Amino acid sequence: MRLFAEPLPARLVWDEGDLVGLLVAGQRHTVVETMRRWRVEADWWKDGVARDYLTLRTADGLVCDVYGDRRTGAWWLQRVMD
Repeated sequence: MRLFAEPLPARLVWDEGDLVGLLVAGQRHTVVETMRRWRVEADWWKDGVARDYLTLRTADGLVCDVYGDRRTGAWWLQRVMD
């Protein structure tokens, strides 16, 4: 597993409500499965964290965790499973 000290900016691609792609570092990966979803909310009383996490599997064999910042709408690649 590779956990990035600084997550990489990512963009999710949707088609009629279905997650179909992940764009990271100029590369597009076709998403074939959302394996897991969970939400993290911590320290809400002092401008804490509010994130939605997804574990994705892509057509090229990548399994990774991405998260979306619920306040800004930005998505980030946090870790890749080897």
